[in-house]
Amino acid sequence: MLQELRFRICTTHPDTPMMLHEGKLAQEFGVSRTPIRQVLQRLSFEHLLETRSGVGTVVSTLDPAQRNLHFSMLSDMLNLCTRCCATSFAMPARIQLATIGEITANPGDTPVESYFTIRARLLDLVSGLVLDPIAAEAHAALHWRAIRWRMQAAHDDIDAAFPALRATVAAVSTAQAPTALLSQLAAESS
Repeated sequence: MLQELRFRICTTHPDTPMMLHEGKLAQEFGVSRTPIRQVLQRLSFEHLLETRSGVGTVVSTLDPAQRNLHFSMLSDMLNLCTRCCATSFAMPARIQLATIGEITANPGDTPVESYFTIRARLLDLVSGLVLDPIAAEAHAALHWRAIRWRMQAAHDDIDAAFPALRATVAAVSTAQAPTALLSQLAAESS
């Protein structure tokens, strides 16, 4: 449910207004309003949503003037995370890297969905390598904003977005240590 809503938000054009109604979402996902409320709170923490008094819960706008700042902040956060990350890759992280590489090599029939999946898995991988929970949460929130920007670019021109992502994944896959992986992603974000 959380990932499905992230996908919807990240693939909706920024100029398209999108409201999220607890009741409708609860009905769609077959759950009570409580888990929906928790998901919406998480998406608000990630600055993907905002609650406007008298309006409701809406997708946050992407301000083009803030794009470079968002990527710069993510790059800085990734560099900070290198100081508090695992010293070596555990087996689950290696499996995630292999899975990401496989999805990149075989995107399937829906490249935009594959692109989102790869970006989301990279985010999960990196957050799992960061040992400090506060830094990991801050990284995730910043990274979701960057993913939203990347998804807009991919939506506009998936043929240009995928080769760049493949190059990043290839570079990340050769990283011998988590710090090298984070540094590679920081370079991509700057």
